[in-house]
Amino acid sequence: MQTNFSLAQLADPHVAESEKILRKCVHCGFCTATCPTYVTLGNELDSPRGRIYLIKDMLENGRPADKQIVTHIDRCLSCLACMTTCPSGVNYMHLVDHARVHIEETYRRSPLDRLMRAMLAFVLPYPSRFRAALK
Repeated sequence: MQTNFSLAQLADPHVAESEKILRKCVHCGFCTATCPTYVTLGNELDSPRGRIYLIKDMLENGRPADKQIVTHIDRCLSCLACMTTCPSGVNYMHLVDHARVHIEETYRRSPLDRLMRAMLAFVLPYPSRFRAALK
């Protein structure tokens, strides 16, 4: 994928790493067949390829994340099925990680969204809490 980052942007190591990852993507679409959110929702922006376009646009133009970008990035399950089928070896997980950092720095989530995320972070990493929550 062709990128148009400025030299000033590439001075940031996270942007430079993202740019290397973006350049590997050849838009073949193999990732779409294995992505559970794309298979379920059928929206190109909910596929790894669609998210790559959104991330590229956000980072290249140095703009803050908006509701649409956040929605599509948040729908990624981080299952890495796309990475196993990618013939170009795109390190999608690192790219999404960089996008998520950018989102947290530039986007203000709603109070309800912040509460829900805090509750999930409190419960999901701990099996005993998760079991108790299921009862």
